[in-house]
Amino acid sequence: MRVVLPSQHPPGHDMREFSRLTRPPSAEEVAPEELPDYNSVVERTSRIHGPEGSAAKYFGALLNSPPLAAALAQLATRVRQGQLRGTYTDAERELMDIALAVELGSNAILPIHIPDALAVGVRSEAVEGLLEHREHALTPDEREIVHYARQVVAGTVTDESYAALRSRFGDRGTVEFTVLIGFLLMTIRLWQALGVPEPTDEEIGKLTGGLRSGTVALPDPAARIG
Repeated sequence: MRVVLPSQHPPGHDMREFSRLTRPPSAEEVAPEELPDYNSVVERTSRIHGPEGSAAKYFGALLNSPPLAAALAQLATRVRQGQLRGTYTDAERELMDIALAVELGSNAILPIHIPDALAVGVRSEAVEGLLEHREHALTPDEREIVHYARQVVAGTVTDESYAALRSRFGDRGTVEFTVLIGFLLMTIRLWQALGVPEPTDEEIGKLTGGLRSGTVALPDPAARIG
C-alpha cells in the first residue's frame, strides 16, 4: 500500500508556498502536435508520483512547454536506471539526492527521496548525518562520492577525484554518475526557481522521526524507477 507522507500534505502545514509556481495547462490548451509529449508526462507523473504533491507541481509547471517537460522526464527515467545498466546502484543514486538537496539548501525533494533512499538501502545514519551536517557519520565509500558531487556542484573537480571515481565505476560509470549529479543539480535549481513548495526543517524532522519509528512506511524500492 502506498503511504502519503505527512510532510507532503500535512494538515495545517506550514510548508513555504511560492506565488510564482505556474499552473499546468489543460490538454485543450496544448497544440495538437505537442499532445503526445504532454500526455506522456502526465502519465509518467501520475504513475510514479501520484496526481498531487511536489513532483506533480514541478512537472505541472514544466508542462507549459510539453517538449521540454517530456525530455526532462525521459532523462529522469534514464538516470534512475543506473543499477539496471550496472553502472551505479540505486543506493548510490539516492545518496546523491540527499547530499545535493542539503548542499543546495533545498528541502523540496526530501519528502520523496528520504523514504526512497532508505527503501533502496541507504543507511539511515548516512541520511541523518547529511541532514545534520555530521560528516563523520558517513563511511569512506559514502564520503568519496559525496565529496565528488560537491566538487561537481562547485566546478572544482580534480584529476585525483575523477580518477578515484573511475577506479570505482569505470569509464562509463563515471560519466553516467557525473551526468546524474549534473541532472540533480539542474533539477533542484529548477524546483527552486519555479517555486515548488518547500517543507520546513521541522516537517523534514517529523518525516525522519516517523520513518525511524516505523509510523511512516517505506515505499516500494522500484516504484519510481521507470
